[in-house]
Parts: sequence; structure tokens; C-alpha cells
Amino acid sequence: MKKVGFWAFILLMIGGCSHKNIKKDGGDMSSASVDTIEKTVKVKGGGTQAFVLKATAFKMSGDYSNNVAVRVGKDGRLSYYPAPGDISLSSAPVPLVDGWWLDRQGIGKGYQFTRYTFEEYSQLKETPSAETLLESVIPGAVVTSTRQLSVPASEAMDRLDEIKRELSE
Repeated sequence: MKKVGFWAFILLMIGGCSHKNIKKDGGDMSSASVDTIEKTVKVKGGGTQAFVLKATAFKMSGDYSNNVAVRVGKDGRLSYYPAPGDISLSSAPVPLVDGWWLDRQGIGKGYQFTRYTFEEYSQLKETPSAETLLESVIPGAVVTSTRQLSVPASEAMDRLDEIKRELSE
């Protein structure tokens, strides 16, 4: 029963996001917004449990740091994309060390970069169709590695030097 309560909480958290998740049939929804998810919930027995989203770093196949990313499933279909209102210049990744970037868009393995820049995409009046987004994917522009960091996402921008040291070890 404890597992059911935990997963119900997780599903409620995911459902509250405004990102578009097309694949709902058990597909991988392992990425989360880089905004802080720091919640305290009551657990059976009277205690509480805190959940803190850790910052993530990633590498990519080229410098696509100004391009919006989407997730394309193994079947070649779009399985995740952001709404234009979810993207701003502050969504752009931050350079770290040795080709690592601080993720501020909520991306990970399986993500590919589009021709849309953060500025262009954020100014769209409506979300492009899945077909249009797939057509905008830059061939070979992919996330190649990811690494969860020890720093909470909410503190990442204030602790860049610590993150750089962690990635250099």
C-alpha cells in the first residue's frame, strides 16, 4: 500500500507539469523539469518524507546550447516536447567543464535538438505540431551523456564552482 501512495504522489507531480508528454503507455517519463521539486509529504505512521530534485549535467554531440530539445522515442515518434511558454532564455543550459552543460530544460538521454532557438520557440503563439517538430530535428544533434549531480537543482546556479569540481573528479 505504501508503494501505491508513493506512485500516486509521483503521478500527481508529473501530471502538474505543462510539458507535453505524448507517450502515456508506459513510456519513459524519467526526465523532470529542472525547477525545484522540493515537497514534504506525510507518510503513514506520522513521519514526513522530503523529495529534492538533484541537478543534472549533460553532454551533446555538438554545440546545440541555444536549441530547444525534444524527446524522440525508439519508434521514431515524438514522445516529449515543451510548450512555448515553458521555454525562455533562462532555460538554456549553462556551460560547465569538459563538454558538460548544466541542464535547465529537463532533458536527458533520448533527447534531440531542434532548429528552434530558445528565443524563437518562446515567442511562438502556439505549440508546433508533432510532425513540424520532428521535421525541425537537426540530424545527429543528440544528448550523448547525462550525469545526476549531488547539488539540488534549486541551488545549482549558485554552486557552479562546486559542480565543476564534481565533474572534474
